[in-house]
Amino acid sequence: MPDIKGFRLYVKLGAAQTRKRLRGVGYGVRKVETAGKGRACVIHTATGNHRRALYAVFGDLVDSPLEDDDEAGKVSGVRDD
Repeated sequence: MPDIKGFRLYVKLGAAQTRKRLRGVGYGVRKVETAGKGRACVIHTATGNHRRALYAVFGDLVDSPLEDDDEAGKVSGVRDD
């Protein structure tokens, strides 16, 4: 089976609970897989603000931080000038 293209987000929740949190959210989520006991892998294609919003859905349960963006907590498009 070929790998699904997209970014991988690991969270400290089971796959079923992760799916419940993502129900109706969207943000380019392609698949949710189990990554061991009490851990899930969310495969997504979200970028920019949608990616930050997806990470905000899980808050402090994110197991892998954003690699290319230090402003994971900023969900809205408001600038801090």
